[in-house]
Amino acid sequence: MRMQTKVKAEMSAVKRWLRLILPLKRQLTVFILPIILLPLPLFLQSKEAKCAYVVLYMAYLWMTETLPLAITALIPIMAYPLLGIDSASHISSVYLSDVNFVFVGSLILAIAVEVSHLHERIALRILLFTGSNPRWLMLGFQLATCLLSMWISNTATTAMMVPILLAVIGELENCKRKNTDDLESNDKSTTPAAFGAIKFTREDMDASESKERNVYKGLLLSVCFSASIGGTGTLIGTGPNLIMYSYLEKNYGHGVPITFATWMLYSLPQLIVMIIFEWLWLQLLFIGFRNTTDRDSECAVHETLRKKYENLGTFRYDECTILVNFVILVILWLFRQPKFIPGWGELFEPGYVSDGTVAMGMALILFVLPAENPFKVRKTSGEYKPILEWKDMRERFSWSTVLLLGGGYAMAAGVEKSGLSDFVGRELSQLEFLPEWIFVCLACLIVMCLTEVSSNVATSSIFVPLVASIARAHKTNPLLYILPTTLSCSFAFMFPAGTPPNAIVFSSGFLKVFDMVGAL
Repeated sequence: MRMQTKVKAEMSAVKRWLRLILPLKRQLTVFILPIILLPLPLFLQSKEAKCAYVVLYMAYLWMTETLPLAITALIPIMAYPLLGIDSASHISSVYLSDVNFVFVGSLILAIAVEVSHLHERIALRILLFTGSNPRWLMLGFQLATCLLSMWISNTATTAMMVPILLAVIGELENCKRKNTDDLESNDKSTTPAAFGAIKFTREDMDASESKERNVYKGLLLSVCFSASIGGTGTLIGTGPNLIMYSYLEKNYGHGVPITFATWMLYSLPQLIVMIIFEWLWLQLLFIGFRNTTDRDSECAVHETLRKKYENLGTFRYDECTILVNFVILVILWLFRQPKFIPGWGELFEPGYVSDGTVAMGMALILFVLPAENPFKVRKTSGEYKPILEWKDMRERFSWSTVLLLGGGYAMAAGVEKSGLSDFVGRELSQLEFLPEWIFVCLACLIVMCLTEVSSNVATSSIFVPLVASIARAHKTNPLLYILPTTLSCSFAFMFPAGTPPNAIVFSSGFLKVFDMVGAL
């Protein structure tokens, strides 16, 4: 009896401790983890060990998201100077490097596109072109998502495409039920519902037939997968590309053959292959070889998309202005230093003008140009409203992403300055007996697994300098290792937490983790 009483008392004490500790798990992790890792710098007493201490600490916080990603990215400003790895002034300057301003400029343009709803017009136009058959509808959503994510953030692209897709799925399900249910009082069947009026819910998904449910899941997955693939198409499309570009410029100067134009020449072929493979693979998994032709459903969905497009009206002045601004920006990026012909950048002092100069110049213009045509709209009082205002930046600009990118650059700078990358490169160079293609495949596999549980920016910040140092140890062109590794950082398709597009699609409530894992 006494034993039982003692056990109950101990269990009660454990529960009290758990109730006290569990709410503090974030605080305990942040403060206890540095103590656990402390033997690394204390016993080895080298810059490489101290840098590894910071990298391991940041990597854990990034992977577990114990702290907001942007806050974790600020750790090098405090840790590197205190540990004698690098000066505070140098590390601070890395956070807003020239490459980061390329990203800032592209984000500002993306905000203008969102404010004007130009992205919605582009997406709907592509969907109307590809048609409403589920097979071709999937391709249409893939192309629209991929094209947009090349220029604006993958997160914003997915957030915009998912509501459109859910309305289309709702229309497909509505038409399917009209063909199978008793239509005695359904006199709405001749009039397509307005876009967005049909609310497709989790209950609707569960109630739909198995084969139709698979089609809807395939359509949802096509959006998040295409957003990640599309981001690899341009230097500004995703964070790892910018991390790679920044590293190459910092370490090899302006002689590196990677420019906006040459990157697209390299990445577009693999992007096309990936999109085609994704389409075929999702077709095989979720649609199969059955006949998907249903003229009633196709006509209704086409009418729904057409009405939504008509509701946007004709091209507005602000949309035309943004489109012209965007085209000029891309042309300036492509031909600043195209390598294969003389670029306009040669008109200025060598090394002075960069892609960041162009991005910020075109972004600033958006805060000046009027949103209305001043030659047609006469204002009797007041000023013309510009295309972008500062309130748009406050509401939509992703400051946390800028800090996250800066933290990636800062981590990479410390890894280089401390010699940690060279040390790891020397150790891994013992694998030189492996053929290069096997080593590259192994590195890509490791990166793809890691980026499933951590930020792709964080992963690229760690691995780009690492594989570059290994390439030097192997006396191989670093691009042979860096380029595949960079692309692999963007291919997080398996888990909802792998990348924001996956999380957005998963949060719709229509997919399970097994659906994503099974589609890999």
